[in-house]
Amino acid sequence: MHLPTFVPRTEAGLLPCAGQPQLFDHPSTQLQAAALCRTCPVRQACDTWAVQHAEWGTWAGRTDHDRGTVREELPDLPRLPVDPAPECGTEDARRRHIGLQQQCDTCDDAYATRVRATRVRSLDKQHRRPQGPSSRGYKLHLLLGVPACGPCRSAHAAEIRRYRRGQALAA
Repeated sequence: MHLPTFVPRTEAGLLPCAGQPQLFDHPSTQLQAAALCRTCPVRQACDTWAVQHAEWGTWAGRTDHDRGTVREELPDLPRLPVDPAPECGTEDARRRHIGLQQQCDTCDDAYATRVRATRVRSLDKQHRRPQGPSSRGYKLHLLLGVPACGPCRSAHAAEIRRYRRGQALAA
């Protein structure tokens, strides 16, 4: 399926068809493609393009036959290789699901685990700082849902005192 210039070159989910070209190339998926087209903001432009360029497949929810460009067989066009979908639980799979506006518990759980691990490493770095933990360490404790240690609480309290003194001086 050759994409016209009005279709954004992205799979970020801006259009219902983004990332799903296989649905529009085969008669067996015509109903699925047509359902996606019904919600598309560029449907009219897509239909005009398909008629003007004698496109094949489903465009704007209409088939070759609907547009009056009936073909006995599909044209022999080179196909782009289809990359296999990344395995669920990886960051690539999570981004693909987001682009397709899909919910995936496996990807969401794996992402939450990665975020938590990053926060644990950051908190460990805070605790190993030569000058001691900062208010950032206190905030990481809160994000991790664990009670703040004494040094992180002290650093946070000191930052609040500095802020209040600055407010008092400004008044």
